[in-house]
Amino acid sequence: MPVALVQTGAVKEWKPSRTAQAVAAERALLSRWGVLDDPFAAGMLSSGMGAVYRVARLLPHRVWARSVTLAGLAGRVLWFDGEVVDAIGSGVRQIVTVGAGYDSRPWRFGADGVRFCEVDHPAKQEDKRRRAPGGGPVFVPADFLGDDIEALLVDAGLDPEVPTVFVVEGVTMYLDEAVVRHLLGSLAEVAAPGSRLAVDFYPASRPVTGVHRRQLTLQKVARVGSSEGFRLCVDRQTS
Repeated sequence: MPVALVQTGAVKEWKPSRTAQAVAAERALLSRWGVLDDPFAAGMLSSGMGAVYRVARLLPHRVWARSVTLAGLAGRVLWFDGEVVDAIGSGVRQIVTVGAGYDSRPWRFGADGVRFCEVDHPAKQEDKRRRAPGGGPVFVPADFLGDDIEALLVDAGLDPEVPTVFVVEGVTMYLDEAVVRHLLGSLAEVAAPGSRLAVDFYPASRPVTGVHRRQLTLQKVARVGSSEGFRLCVDRQTS
């Protein structure tokens, strides 16, 4: 049964995700420089973010080479790419991406017999459909705060008897801990033996350099008014 979860300060009406669009713009920049191979990112940008991207790509490369944000995103995307490619190479044929935003893996890594599903807010998915190429994933519209995620996935054709790789990239930090626990538990309910979970968590920030402090300040400024502030930071366990 779906569980009603309350997230303090949650967005009541959907607005285009500034964060999701910014990530797509950063992927487009990194692809332009040969760090990533994502030929679809630029095509998914809104008119406003597309203008930002066109201006940004004219700046000297040295301006961006010191960006902690871009370096972190590049590492994150490459790691998740590797997890998906490795899973497909190992025979996994179901890939579920939660909070996909403007992700392009269904087009970059699509292959015969491999099925991609994307779980996200219905309005965001509708916007993505307008910008993305044809084909691609099965879109599964959902509200993480109350919908029965496992039932929605099964209704969309996910086979709970077949191994799946679940991708939860750049999502957990924007949700309360209770919501994240419920979400991951829902995925576990439809995870057959041999399934995999690829997920990231945002660490507690302890800037040690001036550059790092400036980057964190710029990130906070960029999120002002977007209702997309960080809600969950997780310290790495040390022995």
